Amino acid sequence: MITRDYLIKKIMPISNLYPIPFAGNPLNRASAQRTNSAWIEDLRTHRDSLFIPLYQGDPLIVDKRPGFLAMDAVSQFEASAPIVLLGLDQQQRAYFTLDASASAPAAQTAPFSDIGDYVPLRTLAEGLEKNAISANDLAILGQARWLLDWHRRNQFCAVCATPTSIAEGGAKRHCTACESDHFPRNEPVAIVLAYHEDACLLGRSPHFPPGFLSTLAGFAEAGESLEECAVRELYEEAGVEIYDLEYQFSQPWPFPASLMMGYFAKTKSRDLVLDKTEIEDAKWITRKEIRALLNGDQVIDVFIPPSFTIARHLIERWAKRDP
Repeated sequence: MITRDYLIKKIMPISNLYPIPFAGNPLNRASAQRTNSAWIEDLRTHRDSLFIPLYQGDPLIVDKRPGFLAMDAVSQFEASAPIVLLGLDQQQRAYFTLDASASAPAAQTAPFSDIGDYVPLRTLAEGLEKNAISANDLAILGQARWLLDWHRRNQFCAVCATPTSIAEGGAKRHCTACESDHFPRNEPVAIVLAYHEDACLLGRSPHFPPGFLSTLAGFAEAGESLEECAVRELYEEAGVEIYDLEYQFSQPWPFPASLMMGYFAKTKSRDLVLDKTEIEDAKWITRKEIRALLNGDQVIDVFIPPSFTIARHLIERWAKRDP
């Protein structure tokens, strides 16, 4: 039986000044102007507008920077290739993204691969710590991948099954048969660093590599708050009862469309009952051990999440706390 005596102790600042990867997108999404189709068409033909092509979800990278192309280059892609408005920069220059996958089968060369490479977004995110890509560029590319993937998955009306079309620059899809509008959706996830006294709980799903441990997480279900989701998931996956939930920060996660909501939570004991289909292994790791791992000292045979993940940021913030 899951106890319901959890309590949100305090709300941490949710300013996007916190350097969480994929957040802090600098573009103005121009929501008020998007309903004007003539305005969007003017942007699509404006000489200053730019677009970034993605091939099978991977953005074009030229000389270690996102390969933003002039709008004239759109003609090199198939006319059916979806193109979506991302937003405007401070100079009111428009940024679009285009799904290059529609222009070439997987066995063929993607357009503009002669001037750059289509690099997986996770690989780019790993370079953030080494300044191989800027946080702003990573946030823009994350938005581009997210939106193009959503459009690819939602080409038919969920109400009447008629093919839908891109509307408002890609902010929605519209069905002309039943007049339904469909909007991109976030998939909310509660991700929790549970701790008991001076040790935190990390677990490994069956698909994780050996020795890799992370915070526990799960998708919110219908009619469920994120706090209820956190309580349920940790009880179901590891048999632990949590309380005193502390919200920390969130992260847009474009693989494909999650919104990760990060929490700290206390546990009543260190007793574990693992659901092996979800959590193959779990360990209590002391703050001292975590700090050593963060410093690069392999004091225990454990690997923690990479620096671009919210799990890593939760672990780092908890490690800096006093016991």
